[in-house]
Amino acid sequence: MTTKEREKILIPNTPGVYFFKHNNNILYIGKATNLNQRTKSYFNTKLMETRGPLIVKMVEDATTIEFRETESALEALLLESSLIKKHQPAYNSREKDNKSYNYVVITDEVFPRVFPVRKRQLDIMRGKKETPLHIFGPFPQGNLLRE
Repeated sequence: MTTKEREKILIPNTPGVYFFKHNNNILYIGKATNLNQRTKSYFNTKLMETRGPLIVKMVEDATTIEFRETESALEALLLESSLIKKHQPAYNSREKDNKSYNYVVITDEVFPRVFPVRKRQLDIMRGKKETPLHIFGPFPQGNLLRE
């Protein structure tokens, strides 16, 4: 993709998630507080020096950029993470683990228990007899949650 091709795409100055795509294949998913400025940064003349050869190749391989606007940068962060886990784009090296966000659960028992669980555990709990009374989250940083 070239700078002129990118300029033809009307990208807003709002938070959201952007997709570098080759035809219908997602190459990379990223988040931005300003979609227009962030995607424009990939067409800087010093891209090789600042980002390296892998990102240069990704931009060259891309045929289009798509985006999804969000209400906030935090919403963009959460959406980006879930989309990376779902689509496993070739150029996203992080977020490919099997981890999920943390939630705080308060159980519906005579003596309620309070504990952190991951999204997968929460889905399992919902399918069993032990149904949580309250669920809070998601919390992206588990260590801060436990503190």
